[in-house]
Amino acid sequence: MKTPPVAQPTDGPATTRIDGIAKVTGRADYSADAVPEGLAHAVLVDSTIARGKISRLDATEALKAPGVLAVLTHENAPALKKASAFPMGAAGHRRRPLQDARILYRGQHIAVVVATTREAARHAASLVRVTYQDEAPPEGTLATGETKRMADLDFLSRAMSGDSNRGDPEAALAAAPLVVDAVYTTARTYHAAMEPHATLAWWEGKDRLVVREGSQWVDGAQDTLAAWFGLKRDHVRLLSAFVGGGFGSRIAVYPHAALAALAAREVGRPVKLVLERAQVFLAVGNRPAIRQRVRLGADPSGKLTALVHESANETSRDSIYSEPGARASLSTYAVPNYRAENSVASLDIPPPGWMRAPGEAPGSFAVESALDELAEKAGVDPLALRVLNHADTDPHSGKPWSSRKLREAYALGAEVMGWSSRAAAPRSRREGHEWVGLGMATASYPSRQLPAEARVGVSREGRVFVESRGVDIGQGTYTALAIVAAEVLGVPPAQVDVRLGDTRLPRSAMAGGSMLTRSLGTAVHGAATTLRDTLLDLARRTKGSPLHGRKREALGVRDGRVVALDAPSEGLDFAALAAARGDTPLEAFHRTHPTVLSRVTGALAFTSPAGIRTESAGDASIHSWGAQFAEVAVDEELGRIRVRRLVGVFDCGRILNPTAARSQMIGGMTMGLGMALMEGGHVDPRTAKLVNGDLGEYLVPVQADVPPIDVFFVGEPDPAAGPLGSKAVGEIGITGVAAAIANAVYNAIGHRARALPIDLRNS
Repeated sequence: MKTPPVAQPTDGPATTRIDGIAKVTGRADYSADAVPEGLAHAVLVDSTIARGKISRLDATEALKAPGVLAVLTHENAPALKKASAFPMGAAGHRRRPLQDARILYRGQHIAVVVATTREAARHAASLVRVTYQDEAPPEGTLATGETKRMADLDFLSRAMSGDSNRGDPEAALAAAPLVVDAVYTTARTYHAAMEPHATLAWWEGKDRLVVREGSQWVDGAQDTLAAWFGLKRDHVRLLSAFVGGGFGSRIAVYPHAALAALAAREVGRPVKLVLERAQVFLAVGNRPAIRQRVRLGADPSGKLTALVHESANETSRDSIYSEPGARASLSTYAVPNYRAENSVASLDIPPPGWMRAPGEAPGSFAVESALDELAEKAGVDPLALRVLNHADTDPHSGKPWSSRKLREAYALGAEVMGWSSRAAAPRSRREGHEWVGLGMATASYPSRQLPAEARVGVSREGRVFVESRGVDIGQGTYTALAIVAAEVLGVPPAQVDVRLGDTRLPRSAMAGGSMLTRSLGTAVHGAATTLRDTLLDLARRTKGSPLHGRKREALGVRDGRVVALDAPSEGLDFAALAAARGDTPLEAFHRTHPTVLSRVTGALAFTSPAGIRTESAGDASIHSWGAQFAEVAVDEELGRIRVRRLVGVFDCGRILNPTAARSQMIGGMTMGLGMALMEGGHVDPRTAKLVNGDLGEYLVPVQADVPPIDVFFVGEPDPAAGPLGSKAVGEIGITGVAAAIANAVYNAIGHRARALPIDLRNS
């Protein structure tokens, strides 16, 4: 079998992480690692009911416990001011903590105990006595709540609904020779990042706050903390140099951060608050349970004539969160008659939120499973059906694709997986006690851009540095930005120092929506280009320089030196040029505002979606594409499904760092495996209690569960995506995986899985 190349010739250098040594040696500085003088520890007390109010909270015994400094409750906590939640801001919850006695969900923070040690704080927290007044029985599952259309709620919800319509889908369905009408459900799932969420806060005087907080959106967190405490934005310093995983759970800033800062102000010393693992499951968002109805209409050959995608997800009473599954069907296939409709059910649960590929991940399971059902009805190979319905232009916006190597991804994935040998009929391939099947699905994710700022300079030692508030949540931002600067300035990435995650640095886009590399990388490229021009001018204008008097176009940069292009041995190194500047820093700054609105809104563009340039804002529609293939082996006697192999082929434009991008895809595909077979929050409908909210009971894939995963890239630089030519990487890795596995299970044993995680006992 032919083995294709891992990277295209136009891709960047395969580079190991420049922060890798710090991580494996323990020198990486995470939020909870610091131990400032006088440190106190905070532990939260959480509600044990899902709906009602506190009738009495007694902290008498807790206050008597050794080492206790304070116990804050709704009865004595200072007031917090309002902070905007998404889409206007970064607060994870609309409701501020400890401001009243109302209980909206089980796990709501109702008290914070501060003590000299964490052990003392935990003990004292166990002594807090709470009496509740329950109200009506809680509604804790999608099945128990009433769903309402997003478009019928309010103006903002209507704008965020994701509803869409083209043509006349109902008439087309009524006339279609082939129809698929099926409901697909996905369970509530959780981030379970390696690093528990933690905040370390202290005050410098009465009006200056410093917070160490693992964040995917440093600007948003700074803005939210400033709003809660009524501070000027630049009086809040947020530090987030290293983050141990995010997956969406750290885009917003959650109530525990406010309580850590509140406690620090009350006791007059630094306070560290680390969520326990069970609290992480309840306090920082999760993917909600989602129910999707997909209706497909097609002619006898399988050519789509209609697609209706209706999605409903659970949300909280605190705030409305919608996760439109139709994001996966809106533009992927050529279908003239289309409708998307999204609804929510407000429940007595913690507010859900973003989780890797929100909308696209669960939506792709539904639509890609429905397409396999259509392929069976039409008697067509599932891969051939997708090729038949390939969209040559964006059916939603009507614009051409900026680039789309989806057909190439299909072909390469099929070759690597051995798709041509797949038997169409289930139960055709038996190996020992197991039935073997192959499945596939399309992957897609839009490529968007946010405003960003970067500073690039040269130190007195001649090293290049890059500075921005952008963060590295594990996806390789440090290394990607080093590669961008290194390519422009003609140095190896190892000669670039990248400084991130500090609000004293230039502003940045969030690390979410697979937007950071394109957004911040463009700013770094712009700053590095300006700096390169400055270096060239400095070299030709400095007296005594061997390049004095040369024209700029005759000069270039190479190996940390400005050189003559026709005589590379003649030149001046960066250190000498930095010295020639004296006390004037040798650096350049660049800001990108990808939309008119972002330029008009200025600072607000960094703390709200005001600055987002959508995938179809320009002359072309910019998306990343992929094809997911899975091979499974099913033992019906044991009820066991083993994924034996996964293959993913992607078009993400130019790949800046093939090593990191491949790792990102492996991580996403592993997450998709967990979504398909293991992950699901189990909720007691009587109490709305999550009964498996810890890593002992909530199953995630471990090494023994993960098969060989092959990842390939077939894209090429996309000029529409900016000077880097790179499109979205990361979240596309999870899309389509669950459907490919479910479709492979059907090919193996004829079991049609319409619910995740897959349970062979249910059809």
